[in-house]
Amino acid sequence: MAKPKEIWVLPEISENAEDISKLSLGVLSEARYIAQQLNGTVTALVFSDQDRGCPEVFGQYGVTRAYLFKDSLLKHFSAEAYALALLPAVQDDRPWLFLMGNTTVGKELAPRLAVILETGLVSNCVKMDFSNVERPKFFRPVYEGQLYQEVVFETTKTMLVTMSPGVLNITPASSGQPVKMAVIEPKLSLEAVRVKHVEFLPADFRTVDVTDAEVIVTAGMGAATDELLPLTEELAALIGGAIGTTRPVVDEAKIPRERMIGQTGKVVSPDFYLALGISGSVHHIGGIKDSGTIVAINREPNAPVFQNSDVGIIADLKDILPELIAKIKRAERGSAPEL
Repeated sequence: MAKPKEIWVLPEISENAEDISKLSLGVLSEARYIAQQLNGTVTALVFSDQDRGCPEVFGQYGVTRAYLFKDSLLKHFSAEAYALALLPAVQDDRPWLFLMGNTTVGKELAPRLAVILETGLVSNCVKMDFSNVERPKFFRPVYEGQLYQEVVFETTKTMLVTMSPGVLNITPASSGQPVKMAVIEPKLSLEAVRVKHVEFLPADFRTVDVTDAEVIVTAGMGAATDELLPLTEELAALIGGAIGTTRPVVDEAKIPRERMIGQTGKVVSPDFYLALGISGSVHHIGGIKDSGTIVAINREPNAPVFQNSDVGIIADLKDILPELIAKIKRAERGSAPEL
């Protein structure tokens, strides 16, 4: 009888042990789906400097086992420390598939693990095909999303994959299940971890990655003119919002590509999303659907973005932006707003 396919997942968990990123829940959902299709099992990995309970949410996403890696050097994320802690466990268990999010953590840890384990890595994966379970296919966008590269692992070692946020859906199971947690104490050497954590610096909303921003102001082509873009940036600064954009604006080289939001850009989930001069293509809406409150301003009454907004305002940005900025400034000074 064939051994069940073992799938490992690295969720990104905050210090309170229950706050798991939405992307991580999406990766767990994907792992559970694969395990159900292939009669496999899902193991979740937790790193900490102290004992902690197993997050209850694991059982809702098909996890049957969890490993807690406990060491004083694992208090904060360190690709060096994580890789050293994981290496013996991966070599002993030989998981079939190891999934992470294509985040800062995944982008730094996965390549390091791939080198140490002498295996392959598919980064920013958007699709997986397990029709031939012995030679699964993985697909990733190349040439700025214009083409997709098909990757097949030529190895029997663990397959490492970082998942693109844009293709993940959060689908908890209808009922949870018990999760067994095993504690692993790797006893890391201080000398082996050369990069030291010094302190956390507060994020600057002007430069923070849009995937981490709580407030986003996105400029579409209607807001990316020489006249309106400075006003858009001023408004974003006033409300503490990160600047986002769409593909047409990036193609015009008006805002850097790392600020592009959408299925072929970055998928975001801020508390507040302000869409300025955006028509609302399917690709863009797919990247903002998990946002809290979406407010759209567009002069076209039939703009598709309004169908996916909590608040829609039909107005010309040339008129409304200066007025909105002035009212926010008056409110900050403590002046009564004009009615």
